[in-house]
Amino acid sequence: MPERIAPIAVVLLVIVLAIAAVTDWREGRIPNWLTVPAMVGGLVFWSLAGLIDRGTPGAADAAVASGLALAAGFVPMFVVAYAGGFGGGDVKLMGAVGAISADWRCVLATLVYALLVGGVMSIFIMVRRGVVRQTLKRIGSAAIGMMARSAVPVPDDGPRVPFGVAISVGGFVAAAEHMLGLMLPWSIWGP
Repeated sequence: MPERIAPIAVVLLVIVLAIAAVTDWREGRIPNWLTVPAMVGGLVFWSLAGLIDRGTPGAADAAVASGLALAAGFVPMFVVAYAGGFGGGDVKLMGAVGAISADWRCVLATLVYALLVGGVMSIFIMVRRGVVRQTLKRIGSAAIGMMARSAVPVPDDGPRVPFGVAISVGGFVAAAEHMLGLMLPWSIWGP
C-alpha cells in the first residue's frame, strides 16, 4: 500500500463515515448516493494510487487490496442482512469502508468496534424507552425456540438502533488506529 497516499484515504473515509452517521441518525437510513460512489471511488482511488506509485513496493496490489477489503466488508454484512439483521445501507457502508481503506484489518476492526458501540447504543435505547424486560423476554423466547428447533415469531416493533452511527464510530477508531498508526492498548494488530 502506498504509505504516503494513505492519509488521503483516511480523510475520504472520515468524510463518508461522518455523512453516513448524520444521515442515519436523522433519517434512519444510509443513502445509496453516498455508499455506492464511495465503494466505486475507493476502488478507483486505489487503482490510480497504484499507477502513480508504481515504484513503491505493494503499490501494484493496491486495487486488488481495495477490492478484497470491499468484499470483506460487504459479504459478511450481506449474509447477516439477508437474515434480517442489518439494513442494506449498513452493508454498503461496510463495503465502502473496505474499498476506501483497502485493508481487511481496518474492516475487521471497524466491525468489531461497531458491534461494541452498537451494543452500548442498544442497551442505552432499551433503558431509555423502558423495554429492557420486554427485550429480555423476547431473547429468552427466541433462545428456547432455537433449542427446541422451532421457529418463534419475533415482532418487529422494537426500537431501532442506527447502526450506521456505530459503524461510523468504529471506522473512526479503526482508521486512527490502523491507517494513521495510532496504537491503542486494545489494538488488534501490533506495530
